[in-house]
Amino acid sequence: MAEVEANKHIDVLTNAELKDFSGFIGNFSSVVAEKGGAEHTVDHGVVVLATGGHEYRPDGYLLEENDKVVTQTELEHQLAADGKAPKSIIMVQCAGSRGDDLKYCSKVCCNHAVKNALTIKELNPASQVIVLYRDMRTYGYAEDAYREARLKGVIFIPYELEQKPQISASAKGKKLTVSFFDALLQEDVQMHPDMVALSVGIVPDGTEEMSKLLKAPLTDDRFFLEAHVKLRPVELPVSGVYVCGLAHGPKPVDETIAQAQAAAAKAAIPLVKGAVSIDPIVSVVEQEKCIGCGICASLCPFGSIEMIKVDKKRKAQTIAASCKACGICSSHCPTFAITMGGFTNEQIMDQITAFGNVKAAEPVEA
Repeated sequence: MAEVEANKHIDVLTNAELKDFSGFIGNFSSVVAEKGGAEHTVDHGVVVLATGGHEYRPDGYLLEENDKVVTQTELEHQLAADGKAPKSIIMVQCAGSRGDDLKYCSKVCCNHAVKNALTIKELNPASQVIVLYRDMRTYGYAEDAYREARLKGVIFIPYELEQKPQISASAKGKKLTVSFFDALLQEDVQMHPDMVALSVGIVPDGTEEMSKLLKAPLTDDRFFLEAHVKLRPVELPVSGVYVCGLAHGPKPVDETIAQAQAAAAKAAIPLVKGAVSIDPIVSVVEQEKCIGCGICASLCPFGSIEMIKVDKKRKAQTIAASCKACGICSSHCPTFAITMGGFTNEQIMDQITAFGNVKAAEPVEA
């Protein structure tokens, strides 16, 4: 970050908020407000969304009520600061995820738990570490760490969502009790660990507000939805806007870095070329028919219609670079002055006529 701030080509605005956003690829304009109230207007050609995320804090696990119940991130900080491992600890995977508050897997929780378990075993090999899990998803090279944890004595016990672990504390909060059903022993078990570590999920930061400003869609889980999962994985449906990291979905650091490189490369293409190609299906205004009512401009969700003066008359004009060919303007035009590329009235009528001729030529069965 020191190198970034020293680069004369990079402006860093911290503690700032995006207040307004307009324009289209190659011609965006953003209003950024700093914490002190100062506002800056930034003109730019492309946008890369890397808004990040934060850990989820679920209810029902005594997380905010007992200081012996922590998240994996908090446990990692304690181990690094104190250099001391608890004598016994129970880790609960998928706390608040995959069926409870969050519907999805955050991809990093299992890796984080195994890493912390190995750290505890390094600090104190005699520590009892038990991991209650639904599915251990230590994929890729993380599988080696999972295997090492088992060899060092970390105990992994599965549980079902319908019988998820219950955490309670004594009246003074000094004694924790973790109750769960052991599927291997086929009986209920109660244990009293010194500490409980929750593997919680990741939720995005500020995507709902950003989505409204950028007119960019979100998934049901409030992450940004890419234009195409295979063909355009780092692009949004809004041309010139790219996404990476936790703004797109939960992922470990190495995958975040790879996606960030892809988004940066994609964003650089129109900047280097200096021009973009427009799809031939965008709307076109026949200004001879246009009466300048402005209905199209008021209804366009992408701000792709502008009102201009032509021979002292008010006329509509399409900004082709930002048009998404949704057809709202064309369907509401009272004078039929707007047509969609490839879907003009003549083309549609010719298709209907051709279809009728084909049906008429088909032989009729006796």
